[in-house]
Amino acid sequence: MRYGMIAGLALMGASLPVHAQVQAIPPRIVAPSFDCAKAKKGTIDQVICKDRELSILDRTMGLDYERARLQTPPAEEATLLREQRAFIANRNLCMKRREDRQACIAFAYESRIQRLGEWIDRSAWSGE
Repeated sequence: MRYGMIAGLALMGASLPVHAQVQAIPPRIVAPSFDCAKAKKGTIDQVICKDRELSILDRTMGLDYERARLQTPPAEEATLLREQRAFIANRNLCMKRREDRQACIAFAYESRIQRLGEWIDRSAWSGE
């Protein structure tokens, strides 16, 4: 959202500080939520590291999981963790699907991000 706001100000002729102008350029390299240098050959981590879309999805999911974890009441923490572990197990099954591996992994992330949104907005555990 920040990029859109800065770009909009620039279009209106607003003067931006130098640091805002630099931040308005979207990064070309996107890293997932984990260290790609530690990704072993042939693993799902390596597949994610080599794919920009999957890296973005992993980073987004990691940030959303952290937001959800921080605001989840103690009584619901075990459920959130159980769901996260199930997501990882299901996502990892995508490695068996050579023909549509990337799509399978992306779908797993998109589904998890959507579910984490329910934890973030509290509808997952408040009965709203």
